[in-house]
Amino acid sequence: MAEENLTNYKLQTTNYHLFREAKKVIPGGVNSPVRSFKAVGGAPVFIKKASGSKFLAEDGKTYIDYCMSWGALLLGHAHSEVVSGVKKAVEKGTSYGAATKAETEFAKIITRAIPSCELARLVSSGTEAAMSAIRVARGYTRKNKIIKFKECYHGHSDYFLSGKSAGIPENISRDVYSLDYNNLEQAEEALEKDKDIACVIVEPIAANTGLILPLKSFLEGLRKLTLKHKALLIFDEVITGFRFCFGGVQNIFGIIPDLTCLGKIIGGGFPLACFGGKKEIMRHLAPLGSVYQAGTLSGNPVAVQAGLKTLEIIKKPGFYKRLNEKAGSFYKKIDGIIENKKTNIVLNRFGAMFHFSFKDKKQFSGFFHNLLAQGIYLSPAGDEVCFVSAAHTDKDFEITLKALNHLKERLV
Repeated sequence: MAEENLTNYKLQTTNYHLFREAKKVIPGGVNSPVRSFKAVGGAPVFIKKASGSKFLAEDGKTYIDYCMSWGALLLGHAHSEVVSGVKKAVEKGTSYGAATKAETEFAKIITRAIPSCELARLVSSGTEAAMSAIRVARGYTRKNKIIKFKECYHGHSDYFLSGKSAGIPENISRDVYSLDYNNLEQAEEALEKDKDIACVIVEPIAANTGLILPLKSFLEGLRKLTLKHKALLIFDEVITGFRFCFGGVQNIFGIIPDLTCLGKIIGGGFPLACFGGKKEIMRHLAPLGSVYQAGTLSGNPVAVQAGLKTLEIIKKPGFYKRLNEKAGSFYKKIDGIIENKKTNIVLNRFGAMFHFSFKDKKQFSGFFHNLLAQGIYLSPAGDEVCFVSAAHTDKDFEITLKALNHLKERLV
């Protein structure tokens, strides 16, 4: 057996063995479906440890990571200042189930950075933030139904999986309009005919069905329509929040929703998210109002410390300018490879977020595994986006570009 094939065989044997053992005790072998590599085939890579832009897998190979915990790690893996802050927090206690000063400090940063957030409530995940935002919207408006868009992902609560997944009650599905992203006419029609719509929830940049930028008229139109029909507009900025600037993409687009969901980056790699909005809306939450929402680990002191340190670092002057310039230079070189070799790939991008799109979606699997064999780890699903972090280096980009160029004959 050739040396290269022997190496690949050993790597696959390690992954398949670990995956087989995991499936004995975990449904599907994973604790979140997309990790299973079902979308690309083969056994998933099992990670042993990580630092900066790379991780070391249990198979002994080091990979340049462009998944970055699905966008949570803007600073890269195990940033020294974040780790130091977390260690100090852990020594003081891992969980209190009670109020802390740090929670207030964190919420102050969020409310100053995000125009729509006059009050913010901390939770543990993006799913929880979106689910809670829907609940407070329904309580505030005293209406029942919601509008969402097929190309957007807001977590796995019943409302957001309506029409897609088994186990969702029919009465929930009847309360959900699932429309096409960037189609303002559909939203207008629904709001005109149904006066029981409490809210419209949308990713201001759709980042779970590839990377789809909004038409300017779409978001502006949703804002006008929701105001006209007394429904709330919710921006799900779990992915986009603090990715392009110190704030949300709403800061860039100049459109202020009624409620905003945040997650990923604000937790610095820990389970931390939040939702916030106008005071008159958020005051409907218990203990002030009758809309109940709670969580034992909400505002967890260790997660909050990781978030505080992350926000402190990314707020420094020039952080986003350097990040976006670095990403832009990388994309330009990828464009050169794609254009010069006349491949069938389209590189979509916005700031430090990018996505490889194929005319034939089936080709992504081969593309993914060819790069994986060369030590490049993309988000393991054709519909998921990838991320550039502050930890990625010119050397990382050079290696990635070399790998892409090596694949040129396979991309035509």
